[in-house]
Amino acid sequence: MHAVGRRVTPSLRGQLLWRVVPPVVLVVMISAVATYTLGLRFATDAYDTALFDSARSLAQQIRPGMNGAPLLDLPEAAQQILVSDPYDRIFYAVFAANGTQVAGNAMIPLPPRAPVAERPLVFYDARVAGESVRVGSYTLFATRTAPTATVLFAETLVKRNRLAQQLLWTLTLPLIVVVGLVVALIWDAVRRGLTPLNRLASVLSERGWADLRKVGHGQVPVEVRPLVDSLDSLMVRLGAAHQAQQRFISDAAHQLRTPLAGLSAQINRALRARDVQTNKSALQQVQTSLRRMTRLVNQLLSLARAEPGSDPQRHLLPIDLSRLVQQTCRDLVPAALAQEMDLGFAGDCDPLVIVGHELLLAAMLNNLIDNALRYASHPGGCITVRLKREPFPEITVEDDGPGIPLIEHENIFERFRRLPGSAAGGCGLGLAIVREIAKLHGAEVVVEPRPAGTGAVFRVTFPECKPQQDIATCTATGVAAAAA
Repeated sequence: MHAVGRRVTPSLRGQLLWRVVPPVVLVVMISAVATYTLGLRFATDAYDTALFDSARSLAQQIRPGMNGAPLLDLPEAAQQILVSDPYDRIFYAVFAANGTQVAGNAMIPLPPRAPVAERPLVFYDARVAGESVRVGSYTLFATRTAPTATVLFAETLVKRNRLAQQLLWTLTLPLIVVVGLVVALIWDAVRRGLTPLNRLASVLSERGWADLRKVGHGQVPVEVRPLVDSLDSLMVRLGAAHQAQQRFISDAAHQLRTPLAGLSAQINRALRARDVQTNKSALQQVQTSLRRMTRLVNQLLSLARAEPGSDPQRHLLPIDLSRLVQQTCRDLVPAALAQEMDLGFAGDCDPLVIVGHELLLAAMLNNLIDNALRYASHPGGCITVRLKREPFPEITVEDDGPGIPLIEHENIFERFRRLPGSAAGGCGLGLAIVREIAKLHGAEVVVEPRPAGTGAVFRVTFPECKPQQDIATCTATGVAAAAA
Protein backbone atom coordinates (compact mmCIF):
# COMPACT_ATOMS: atom_id res chain seq x y z
CA MET A 1 0.00 0.00 0.00
CA HIS A 2 1.14 3.50 -0.77
CA ALA A 3 1.50 6.02 1.99
CA VAL A 4 -1.40 8.48 1.95
CA GLY A 5 -0.76 12.17 2.58
CA ARG A 6 2.96 11.73 3.03
CA ARG A 7 4.68 15.05 2.57
CA VAL A 8 8.04 15.07 0.81
CA THR A 9 10.42 17.53 2.43
CA PRO A 10 12.58 19.31 -0.16
CA SER A 11 16.34 19.23 0.26
CA LEU A 12 18.23 22.26 1.49
CA ARG A 13 20.20 22.30 -1.78
CA GLY A 14 16.97 22.35 -3.77
CA GLN A 15 15.51 25.14 -1.62
CA LEU A 16 18.64 27.26 -2.02
CA LEU A 17 18.69 26.74 -5.78
CA TRP A 18 14.98 27.52 -6.03
CA ARG A 19 15.52 30.79 -4.17
CA VAL A 20 18.65 31.85 -6.07
CA VAL A 21 18.40 30.59 -9.66
CA PRO A 22 14.97 32.02 -10.70
CA PRO A 23 15.85 35.61 -9.64
CA VAL A 24 19.20 35.35 -11.44
CA VAL A 25 17.53 33.98 -14.59
CA LEU A 26 14.87 36.71 -14.37
CA VAL A 27 17.52 39.43 -14.11
CA VAL A 28 19.43 38.00 -17.07
CA MET A 29 16.24 37.78 -19.14
CA ILE A 30 15.23 41.35 -18.28
CA SER A 31 18.71 42.50 -19.27
CA ALA A 32 18.45 40.59 -22.56
CA VAL A 33 15.01 42.04 -23.34
CA ALA A 34 16.24 45.54 -22.56
CA THR A 35 19.31 45.02 -24.76
CA TYR A 36 17.16 43.60 -27.58
CA THR A 37 14.74 46.51 -27.34
CA LEU A 38 17.52 49.07 -27.45
CA GLY A 39 19.25 47.27 -30.34
CA LEU A 40 16.02 47.07 -32.30
CA ARG A 41 15.38 50.73 -31.67
CA PHE A 42 18.81 51.71 -32.97
CA ALA A 43 18.31 49.47 -36.03
CA THR A 44 14.89 51.01 -36.67
CA ASP A 45 16.39 54.49 -36.43
CA ALA A 46 19.04 53.47 -38.97
CA TYR A 47 16.43 52.17 -41.45
CA ASP A 48 14.25 55.23 -40.86
CA THR A 49 17.24 57.42 -41.68
CA ALA A 50 17.58 55.56 -44.97
CA LEU A 51 13.88 56.20 -45.66
CA PHE A 52 14.40 59.89 -44.96
CA ASP A 53 17.36 60.05 -47.34
CA SER A 54 15.29 58.41 -50.07
CA ALA A 55 12.29 60.69 -49.47
CA ARG A 56 14.49 63.82 -49.43
CA SER A 57 16.27 62.73 -52.64
CA LEU A 58 12.89 62.28 -54.27
CA ALA A 59 11.73 65.70 -53.03
CA GLN A 60 14.75 67.33 -54.64
CA GLN A 61 13.39 66.22 -58.04
CA ILE A 62 10.08 68.09 -57.70
CA ARG A 63 9.57 71.07 -60.01
CA PRO A 64 6.70 73.50 -60.50
CA GLY A 65 4.24 72.25 -63.10
CA MET A 66 1.20 73.71 -64.75
CA ASN A 67 -0.92 75.95 -62.54
CA GLY A 68 1.78 75.71 -59.86
CA ALA A 69 1.11 72.00 -59.23
CA PRO A 70 4.17 69.91 -58.23
CA LEU A 71 5.80 67.82 -60.91
CA LEU A 72 8.21 64.95 -60.32
CA ASP A 73 11.09 65.42 -62.75
CA LEU A 74 12.59 61.93 -62.62
CA PRO A 75 13.36 59.70 -65.61
CA GLU A 76 11.70 56.28 -65.81
CA ALA A 77 15.06 54.52 -65.48
CA ALA A 78 15.83 56.47 -62.34
CA GLN A 79 12.45 55.55 -60.91
CA GLN A 80 13.17 51.86 -61.54
CA ILE A 81 16.49 52.15 -59.75
CA LEU A 82 14.75 53.96 -56.88
CA VAL A 83 12.32 51.10 -56.18
CA SER A 84 14.76 48.26 -56.68
CA ASP A 85 15.71 46.33 -53.52
CA PRO A 86 16.83 42.68 -53.13
CA TYR A 87 14.63 42.09 -50.01
CA ASP A 88 11.83 44.63 -49.68
CA ARG A 89 9.23 46.13 -51.99
CA ILE A 90 9.54 49.89 -52.34
CA PHE A 91 6.61 52.25 -52.77
CA TYR A 92 6.56 56.01 -53.29
CA ALA A 93 4.01 58.71 -53.91
CA VAL A 94 3.91 62.49 -54.31
CA PHE A 95 0.91 64.54 -53.18
CA ALA A 96 0.04 68.14 -53.96
CA ALA A 97 -1.02 70.59 -51.29
CA ASN A 98 -4.69 69.84 -51.93
CA GLY A 99 -4.15 66.08 -51.29
CA THR A 100 -4.09 65.00 -54.93
CA GLN A 101 -1.54 62.31 -55.79
CA VAL A 102 0.56 63.57 -58.70
CA ALA A 103 3.16 60.79 -58.95
CA GLY A 104 4.07 57.40 -57.54
CA ASN A 105 3.77 53.66 -57.99
CA ALA A 106 1.21 53.00 -55.22
CA MET A 107 -1.49 54.62 -53.14
CA ILE A 108 0.15 55.27 -49.75
CA PRO A 109 -1.94 56.59 -46.83
CA LEU A 110 -1.09 60.12 -45.76
CA PRO A 111 0.54 60.63 -42.33
CA PRO A 112 -1.79 60.57 -39.30
CA ARG A 113 -0.85 64.14 -38.36
CA ALA A 114 -0.23 67.16 -40.56
CA PRO A 115 3.44 68.12 -40.77
CA VAL A 116 4.65 71.57 -39.79
CA ALA A 117 7.60 73.60 -40.98
CA GLU A 118 9.57 72.81 -37.83
CA ARG A 119 9.01 69.06 -38.24
CA PRO A 120 8.56 68.25 -41.93
CA LEU A 121 9.57 64.60 -41.45
CA VAL A 122 7.10 62.00 -40.07
CA PHE A 123 7.55 58.21 -39.73
CA TYR A 124 4.59 55.86 -39.30
CA ASP A 125 3.40 52.32 -40.01
CA ALA A 126 0.77 51.56 -42.65
CA ARG A 127 -0.45 48.94 -45.09
CA VAL A 128 0.04 49.16 -48.86
CA ALA A 129 -1.20 46.55 -51.33
CA GLY A 130 -2.04 44.27 -48.39
CA GLU A 131 1.46 44.43 -46.89
CA SER A 132 2.75 46.07 -43.74
CA VAL A 133 5.15 48.90 -44.53
CA ARG A 134 7.17 51.57 -42.81
CA VAL A 135 6.52 55.01 -44.29
CA GLY A 136 8.67 58.13 -44.26
CA SER A 137 6.74 61.32 -45.03
CA TYR A 138 8.69 64.42 -46.05
CA THR A 139 6.81 67.68 -46.72
CA LEU A 140 8.33 70.26 -49.02
CA PHE A 141 6.86 73.68 -48.31
CA ALA A 142 6.50 76.19 -51.14
CA THR A 143 9.48 78.33 -52.11
CA ARG A 144 10.34 80.43 -55.14
CA THR A 145 11.65 77.38 -56.94
CA ALA A 146 9.41 74.59 -55.62
CA PRO A 147 5.70 74.23 -54.86
CA THR A 148 4.24 72.68 -51.74
CA ALA A 149 4.34 68.87 -51.96
CA THR A 150 4.43 65.79 -49.70
CA VAL A 151 6.72 62.91 -50.61
CA LEU A 152 5.90 59.48 -49.17
CA PHE A 153 8.49 56.73 -49.35
CA ALA A 154 7.63 53.27 -47.96
CA GLU A 155 9.20 49.84 -47.78
CA THR A 156 8.07 46.46 -46.50
CA LEU A 157 9.47 45.04 -43.25
CA VAL A 158 11.53 42.08 -44.53
CA LYS A 159 14.94 43.54 -43.67
CA ARG A 160 13.69 44.87 -40.37
CA ASN A 161 12.20 41.50 -39.36
CA ARG A 162 15.37 39.71 -40.38
CA LEU A 163 17.42 42.10 -38.30
CA ALA A 164 15.09 41.59 -35.32
CA GLN A 165 15.47 37.80 -35.62
CA GLN A 166 19.24 38.09 -35.87
CA LEU A 167 19.32 40.30 -32.79
CA LEU A 168 17.06 37.86 -30.96
CA TRP A 169 19.19 34.81 -31.77
CA THR A 170 22.41 36.71 -31.15
CA LEU A 171 21.22 37.57 -27.67
CA THR A 172 19.36 34.32 -26.88
CA LEU A 173 22.28 31.93 -27.46
CA PRO A 174 24.66 33.80 -25.12
CA LEU A 175 21.76 34.07 -22.64
CA ILE A 176 21.31 30.30 -22.62
CA VAL A 177 25.04 29.83 -22.11
CA VAL A 178 25.12 32.46 -19.35
CA VAL A 179 22.13 30.95 -17.55
CA GLY A 180 23.68 27.49 -17.78
CA LEU A 181 26.98 28.78 -16.37
CA VAL A 182 25.18 30.66 -13.60
CA VAL A 183 23.18 27.58 -12.59
CA ALA A 184 26.35 25.44 -12.65
CA LEU A 185 28.27 27.98 -10.56
CA ILE A 186 25.40 28.32 -8.06
CA TRP A 187 25.07 24.54 -7.84
CA ASP A 188 28.80 24.20 -7.15
CA ALA A 189 28.70 27.05 -4.62
CA VAL A 190 25.74 25.47 -2.80
CA ARG A 191 27.48 22.08 -2.82
CA ARG A 192 30.64 23.60 -1.37
CA GLY A 193 28.63 25.65 1.12
CA LEU A 194 26.88 22.51 2.40
CA THR A 195 30.15 20.61 2.79
CA PRO A 196 30.46 21.54 6.52
CA LEU A 197 26.97 20.12 7.13
CA ASN A 198 27.87 16.92 5.31
CA ARG A 199 31.10 16.71 7.30
CA LEU A 200 29.18 17.27 10.53
CA ALA A 201 26.69 14.55 9.58
CA SER A 202 29.56 12.18 8.78
CA VAL A 203 31.23 12.87 12.14
CA LEU A 204 27.99 12.27 14.03
CA SER A 205 27.17 9.11 12.08
CA GLU A 206 30.54 7.60 13.00
CA ARG A 207 30.00 8.10 16.72
CA GLY A 208 28.90 5.32 18.99
CA TRP A 209 25.69 5.52 21.00
CA ALA A 210 27.61 6.35 24.18
CA ASP A 211 29.81 9.06 22.61
CA LEU A 212 28.10 12.23 23.81
CA ARG A 213 31.00 14.65 23.48
CA LYS A 214 30.35 18.17 22.28
CA VAL A 215 30.64 18.69 18.54
CA GLY A 216 32.43 22.03 18.84
CA HIS A 217 32.65 24.81 16.27
CA GLY A 218 35.90 23.80 14.57
CA GLN A 219 35.65 24.92 10.92
CA VAL A 220 31.89 25.29 11.03
CA PRO A 221 30.60 28.46 9.32
CA VAL A 222 29.09 31.20 11.44
CA GLU A 223 25.59 30.49 10.06
CA VAL A 224 25.76 26.85 11.23
CA ARG A 225 27.06 27.62 14.72
CA PRO A 226 23.58 28.05 16.28
CA LEU A 227 22.78 24.52 15.08
CA VAL A 228 26.06 23.20 16.50
CA ASP A 229 25.43 25.03 19.79
CA SER A 230 22.00 23.41 20.00
CA LEU A 231 23.56 20.00 19.28
CA ASP A 232 26.18 20.58 21.97
CA SER A 233 23.47 21.59 24.44
CA LEU A 234 21.54 18.45 23.54
CA MET A 235 24.70 16.36 23.99
CA VAL A 236 25.23 17.83 27.45
CA ARG A 237 21.64 17.03 28.45
CA LEU A 238 21.85 13.54 26.98
CA GLY A 239 25.16 13.00 28.78
CA ALA A 240 23.62 14.09 32.07
CA ALA A 241 20.63 11.82 31.47
CA HIS A 242 22.89 8.90 30.55
CA GLN A 243 25.07 9.40 33.61
CA ALA A 244 22.00 9.72 35.82
CA GLN A 245 20.58 6.52 34.35
CA GLN A 246 23.81 4.62 34.88
CA ARG A 247 24.17 6.00 38.40
CA PHE A 248 20.58 5.10 39.23
CA ILE A 249 21.00 1.55 37.93
CA SER A 250 24.26 1.15 39.86
CA ASP A 251 22.80 2.62 43.06
CA ALA A 252 19.62 0.58 42.80
CA ALA A 253 21.54 -2.66 42.19
CA HIS A 254 23.92 -1.93 45.06
CA GLN A 255 21.28 -0.92 47.57
CA LEU A 256 18.75 -3.60 46.71
CA ARG A 257 21.28 -6.39 46.88
CA THR A 258 21.61 -6.29 50.70
CA PRO A 259 17.89 -6.21 51.61
CA LEU A 260 17.14 -8.86 49.00
CA ALA A 261 19.84 -11.09 50.45
CA GLY A 262 18.44 -10.53 53.97
CA LEU A 263 14.93 -11.20 52.72
CA SER A 264 16.05 -14.44 51.09
CA ALA A 265 17.79 -15.50 54.31
CA GLN A 266 14.70 -14.82 56.44
CA ILE A 267 12.49 -16.74 54.01
CA ASN A 268 14.89 -19.69 54.12
CA ARG A 269 14.87 -19.47 57.90
CA ALA A 270 11.08 -19.54 57.94
CA LEU A 271 11.03 -22.53 55.60
CA ARG A 272 13.39 -24.49 57.82
CA ALA A 273 11.65 -23.54 61.08
CA ARG A 274 9.58 -26.22 62.81
CA ASP A 275 7.79 -24.13 65.42
CA VAL A 276 5.36 -21.25 65.08
CA GLN A 277 7.42 -18.84 67.17
CA THR A 278 10.44 -19.14 64.90
CA ASN A 279 8.17 -18.76 61.86
CA LYS A 280 6.61 -15.64 63.36
CA SER A 281 9.99 -14.11 64.13
CA ALA A 282 11.25 -14.81 60.62
CA LEU A 283 8.10 -13.34 59.07
CA GLN A 284 8.46 -10.23 61.24
CA GLN A 285 11.99 -9.84 59.91
CA VAL A 286 10.66 -10.33 56.38
CA GLN A 287 8.08 -7.62 57.00
CA THR A 288 10.74 -5.23 58.34
CA SER A 289 12.96 -5.93 55.34
CA LEU A 290 10.05 -5.34 52.98
CA ARG A 291 9.30 -2.00 54.62
CA ARG A 292 12.92 -0.93 54.30
CA MET A 293 12.99 -2.10 50.68
CA THR A 294 9.76 -0.27 49.91
CA ARG A 295 11.16 2.92 51.40
CA LEU A 296 14.41 2.43 49.50
CA VAL A 297 12.58 1.90 46.20
CA ASN A 298 10.41 4.97 46.82
CA GLN A 299 13.49 7.05 47.60
CA LEU A 300 15.26 5.77 44.50
CA LEU A 301 12.25 6.67 42.37
CA SER A 302 12.11 10.15 43.92
CA LEU A 303 15.81 10.56 43.20
CA ALA A 304 15.31 9.40 39.61
CA ARG A 305 12.50 11.94 39.10
CA ALA A 306 14.75 14.70 40.46
CA GLU A 307 17.70 13.77 38.23
CA PRO A 308 18.51 16.28 35.45
CA GLY A 309 17.99 13.59 32.82
CA SER A 310 14.35 13.14 33.74
CA ASP A 311 13.75 16.70 32.48
CA PRO A 312 10.86 17.66 34.80
CA GLN A 313 11.55 21.33 33.99
CA ARG A 314 8.80 21.19 31.43
CA HIS A 315 6.37 20.81 34.38
CA LEU A 316 7.60 23.90 36.27
CA LEU A 317 4.60 26.11 36.95
CA PRO A 318 3.76 28.99 39.28
CA ILE A 319 2.66 27.49 42.62
CA ASP A 320 1.80 28.81 46.08
CA LEU A 321 4.76 27.79 48.23
CA SER A 322 3.03 28.89 51.46
CA ARG A 323 0.09 26.58 50.89
CA LEU A 324 2.40 23.70 49.94
CA VAL A 325 4.53 24.04 53.10
CA GLN A 326 1.51 24.30 55.40
CA GLN A 327 -0.19 21.28 53.82
CA THR A 328 2.99 19.17 54.07
CA CYS A 329 3.40 20.07 57.74
CA ARG A 330 -0.22 19.12 58.45
CA ASP A 331 0.27 15.77 56.72
CA LEU A 332 3.30 14.94 58.90
CA VAL A 333 1.85 16.05 62.26
CA PRO A 334 0.51 12.54 63.07
CA ALA A 335 3.98 11.02 62.48
CA ALA A 336 5.54 13.64 64.77
CA LEU A 337 2.93 13.05 67.50
CA ALA A 338 3.58 9.31 67.29
CA GLN A 339 7.20 10.05 68.20
CA GLU A 340 6.16 12.52 70.94
CA MET A 341 7.61 15.47 69.02
CA ASP A 342 6.21 18.91 68.31
CA LEU A 343 6.05 19.84 64.61
CA GLY A 344 5.06 23.43 63.92
CA PHE A 345 4.89 26.00 61.14
CA ALA A 346 6.00 29.60 61.52
CA GLY A 347 5.71 32.25 58.84
CA ASP A 348 3.40 34.42 56.76
CA CYS A 349 0.35 32.49 55.56
CA ASP A 350 -0.27 34.82 52.62
CA PRO A 351 0.29 33.32 49.14
CA LEU A 352 3.93 33.16 48.04
CA VAL A 353 4.22 32.36 44.35
CA ILE A 354 7.31 30.66 42.96
CA VAL A 355 7.96 28.54 39.90
CA GLY A 356 8.32 24.86 40.67
CA HIS A 357 7.24 21.26 40.45
CA GLU A 358 4.67 20.78 43.21
CA LEU A 359 5.16 17.05 43.77
CA LEU A 360 8.95 17.32 43.84
CA LEU A 361 8.90 20.27 46.24
CA ALA A 362 6.53 18.33 48.51
CA ALA A 363 8.95 15.37 48.37
CA MET A 364 11.86 17.67 49.24
CA LEU A 365 10.10 19.09 52.30
CA ASN A 366 8.92 15.61 53.29
CA ASN A 367 12.51 14.38 53.27
CA LEU A 368 13.76 17.33 55.34
CA ILE A 369 11.07 16.84 57.99
CA ASP A 370 11.41 13.03 57.89
CA ASN A 371 15.18 13.44 58.32
CA ALA A 372 14.58 15.52 61.46
CA LEU A 373 12.01 13.03 62.79
CA ARG A 374 14.32 10.10 62.11
CA TYR A 375 17.68 11.41 63.32
CA ALA A 376 16.83 14.17 65.78
CA SER A 377 13.83 12.65 67.53
CA HIS A 378 13.58 12.51 71.27
CA PRO A 379 10.56 12.77 73.56
CA GLY A 380 9.54 16.38 73.88
CA GLY A 381 11.67 17.43 70.89
CA CYS A 382 10.67 20.28 68.64
CA ILE A 383 10.80 20.69 64.84
CA THR A 384 9.95 24.09 63.38
CA VAL A 385 9.33 24.74 59.70
CA ARG A 386 9.67 28.40 58.75
CA LEU A 387 8.77 30.19 55.51
CA LYS A 388 10.28 33.59 54.74
CA ARG A 389 9.63 35.72 51.63
CA GLU A 390 12.25 38.49 51.92
CA PRO A 391 14.76 39.09 50.46
CA PHE A 392 14.24 35.71 48.70
CA PRO A 393 11.72 32.90 49.27
CA GLU A 394 13.24 30.57 51.87
CA ILE A 395 12.24 27.39 53.72
CA THR A 396 14.01 26.38 56.93
CA VAL A 397 13.57 23.15 58.89
CA GLU A 398 14.98 23.49 62.41
CA ASP A 399 15.32 20.74 65.02
CA ASP A 400 16.75 20.53 68.53
CA GLY A 401 18.44 17.17 68.10
CA PRO A 402 22.12 16.29 68.49
CA GLY A 403 23.10 18.34 65.45
CA ILE A 404 25.55 17.58 62.64
CA PRO A 405 29.34 17.95 62.96
CA LEU A 406 30.73 20.81 60.88
CA ILE A 407 33.02 18.43 59.01
CA GLU A 408 29.97 16.57 57.72
CA HIS A 409 27.96 19.60 56.53
CA GLU A 410 28.88 19.01 52.86
CA ASN A 411 29.13 15.23 52.96
CA ILE A 412 25.62 14.58 54.24
CA PHE A 413 24.14 15.59 50.85
CA GLU A 414 25.99 12.76 49.11
CA ARG A 415 24.11 9.62 48.17
CA PHE A 416 23.99 6.85 50.76
CA ARG A 417 25.92 9.01 53.22
CA ARG A 418 24.92 8.31 56.81
CA LEU A 419 26.47 9.71 59.95
CA PRO A 420 28.09 7.24 62.29
CA GLY A 421 25.68 6.20 65.03
CA SER A 422 22.59 7.15 63.00
CA ALA A 423 19.31 5.48 63.81
CA ALA A 424 18.44 2.37 61.84
CA GLY A 425 15.92 2.42 59.04
CA GLY A 426 17.40 5.12 56.84
CA CYS A 427 18.94 4.56 53.44
CA GLY A 428 21.09 7.68 53.04
CA LEU A 429 19.13 9.11 50.09
CA GLY A 430 16.85 11.69 51.71
CA LEU A 431 19.25 14.63 51.71
CA ALA A 432 20.61 13.68 48.28
CA ILE A 433 17.04 13.95 46.99
CA VAL A 434 16.68 17.32 48.71
CA ARG A 435 19.81 18.62 46.99
CA GLU A 436 18.75 17.39 43.51
CA ILE A 437 15.27 18.89 43.80
CA ALA A 438 16.69 22.19 45.06
CA LYS A 439 19.18 22.25 42.18
CA LEU A 440 16.37 21.60 39.70
CA HIS A 441 14.56 24.71 40.98
CA GLY A 442 17.66 26.88 40.96
CA ALA A 443 17.62 26.90 44.76
CA GLU A 444 20.48 26.53 47.24
CA VAL A 445 20.31 24.15 50.23
CA VAL A 446 22.68 24.41 53.19
CA VAL A 447 22.86 23.07 56.72
CA GLU A 448 23.83 25.25 59.65
CA PRO A 449 24.19 24.79 63.41
CA ARG A 450 21.14 25.83 65.39
CA PRO A 451 21.70 29.22 67.07
CA ALA A 452 20.58 27.78 70.43
CA GLY A 453 23.62 25.48 70.41
CA THR A 454 21.99 22.11 69.76
CA GLY A 455 20.27 20.76 66.68
CA ALA A 456 20.55 21.73 63.04
CA VAL A 457 18.92 24.10 60.56
CA PHE A 458 18.40 23.13 56.92
CA ARG A 459 17.89 26.19 54.77
CA VAL A 460 16.53 26.13 51.16
CA THR A 461 16.73 29.51 49.37
CA PHE A 462 14.89 30.00 46.06
CA PRO A 463 15.55 32.58 43.33
CA GLU A 464 13.43 35.69 43.64
CA CYS A 465 9.98 35.49 42.02
CA LYS A 466 7.54 38.04 43.40
CA PRO A 467 3.77 37.47 43.39
CA GLN A 468 3.14 40.51 41.18
CA GLN A 469 5.17 39.01 38.36
CA ASP A 470 3.03 37.60 35.59
CA ILE A 471 3.01 33.87 34.97
CA ALA A 472 5.11 33.99 31.80
CA THR A 473 7.87 36.07 33.44
CA CYS A 474 7.81 33.94 36.58
CA THR A 475 8.03 30.71 34.63
CA ALA A 476 10.94 31.98 32.53
CA THR A 477 12.79 33.08 35.67
CA GLY A 478 12.43 29.68 37.32
CA VAL A 479 13.50 27.70 34.26
CA ALA A 480 16.53 29.93 33.66
CA ALA A 481 17.60 29.59 37.27
CA ALA A 482 17.21 25.81 37.16
CA ALA A 483 19.30 25.59 34.00
CA ALA A 484 22.09 27.78 35.39
